[in-house]
Parts: sequence; structure tokens; C-alpha cells
Amino acid sequence: MIDIGEIEAFLAVADELHFGKAGERLRLSPSRISQLIRRLESRVGTPLVERTTRRVALTPVGDRLRQDLLQIYADLNSALRRARSAGQEVEGTVRVGYLTHCGDERFGRLVAEFRTAFPNYEVTTLDVTGSDYLQALSDDDVDVLLGRFGDGLPSEVVQGPVMSREDWVLGVARTHPLAEHDVISVEELATHAIFGVPDPLTGRLHNPLYPETTPSGLPIPRRGVARTFAEVLRLVAQQDNVFPTVASFPTYYGHPDVVFVPMHGWPPAARTLIWRAHGNNPGVRAFIGLATDPRSKPSRTPGRAD
Repeated sequence: MIDIGEIEAFLAVADELHFGKAGERLRLSPSRISQLIRRLESRVGTPLVERTTRRVALTPVGDRLRQDLLQIYADLNSALRRARSAGQEVEGTVRVGYLTHCGDERFGRLVAEFRTAFPNYEVTTLDVTGSDYLQALSDDDVDVLLGRFGDGLPSEVVQGPVMSREDWVLGVARTHPLAEHDVISVEELATHAIFGVPDPLTGRLHNPLYPETTPSGLPIPRRGVARTFAEVLRLVAQQDNVFPTVASFPTYYGHPDVVFVPMHGWPPAARTLIWRAHGNNPGVRAFIGLATDPRSKPSRTPGRAD
């Protein structure tokens, strides 16, 4: 397997003959540069760089590899530039289906960057809450999904980067006893049901957005069917169930008879992107490429809802 990071580190050291200067060029630490060089040497099976306390020099094998790689690396960069240029000329739409809302800061930056880099492409968002969202992805109704996804995704789906991490709140009716609390433990969910979605085969209520049990192992009951947030909030207002969600949810959705109380006991909720492992068009692949750029960092939305 070719590791482009190892090649870039080797070529930088070969040019600079200095690990520190090579690191400055690639914005990496000298120790990381050294690690990449050692990994490449391990692949080749022989030393490529001679290191002493006073100098850095290429071995004969290293010098030959440098000459071979220079043209290959230049050709690779040219190929990428041609592909990027071709992608900018293609027109089309990238369809992002979302569960809950799509107000994550990193997702907003991603869309803006994509539109700048590929001006002939449009990004549209579709609310797939309450639907068989994986089927929508499989059927090519959407190209990418944004939401909270549990473990056990099918093999034909790729789990992408985290768009945001948020603290939890619990939506309860204003007249519910829990509404008087300052903070609620997630263990309370064992005695207060959450909404479900019927399994198409068995009819059993389930909800893949949440664990089946509390951290201590108590079952979290499902009661009431909801396919939209309006339906979820109506069930909560009627005290038919409670609604665990993220701290930013009340910014986007609300009900006059529902309040949100901070809830602790679960790790921060992570919203990620997922997409099909195969069959993506050039625009979708470009969107995925930007999403997986290591320079992009997830947003963190801590805090409590009023």
C-alpha cells in the first residue's frame, strides 16, 4: 500500500536534508517526519536516510528512490489538478438527507466550501426523519446522510466524519414531575418511555437513535409512534413519553407545552455523515473528499437549553 504521507515526508527530507525544516514545510513535527521515514524504510526494507547528530544524507538507495519518486509525485499532483478542474465543470446536485436538524457548524462550513470549490454543483437537504433512511440511501433517493447512527451499519455504507458533538437534554411536558429538575439522570429513562418506530416485519417498536438500555443495564421502554418532530413533541406534551435530544434541538423545534432539561449519563451525542460505499457520482465523491479532509474539525456545542 502506498502512503502519500510517507512519500511527501521522504521527498521533503531529501530536499531539505533536515528533519525540522521538512516538518515546517509539511506542517508536521520532526518526530512525525522521522516516524514516516522509518515506516517507508520498513516498506522498502533498507535505510533510505543516514542520520547523525551533525548531518542528514540520503543513502544510495534513498537517492535512487528520490529520483524515481519525483516524476511520479509530479504526475500524481497533475492528475489531481485535472480531476479537480473537471469536477468543477460538471453540473449536478448532491442530496443530503438529515435526521434531526442540519445546523451543525462544521456541516455548514463543508457545504460552503463545496459550493466555492464546485460552483456548478448544488447541495440540497432533505428531512428523512421517521423514514427508513438507510433504504433512502440504498435506493439513491439521497447521496449522503447526516444524523446520529448507532453501531451495526451495513457493510455497503461508509461511516464518515463527526460533524458535531453535543450535550443531551430531555424534553418533558411542562406539567411532568421531571420538569422541576435542574438536571436529569439518563437512568430516569428506565421508567419513562421514549417514542418508537414500528419494525416493518414484526411491528415491534424500536428506535435506532438510542441505546436499548440505560448505562446501568435497565431497559428503556418504547411507547408511541412518531415519524416527525411535530408528532414527537405532541406525544411529549401529552405525557405519553419523554424525548432525549441534543442541546441545540430547542433552537430549531419547540412546543408551548414542552420544556427541555439537561440530562447527564450518556457521552456527548455525535452527528456524523454516512454514504454508499460504491456507486457515487463525481460530485458526491468530491463532497466526501472535502468532508474527510483532516483539516476540517467537528464543532462542539456544549451547554444546556433554557
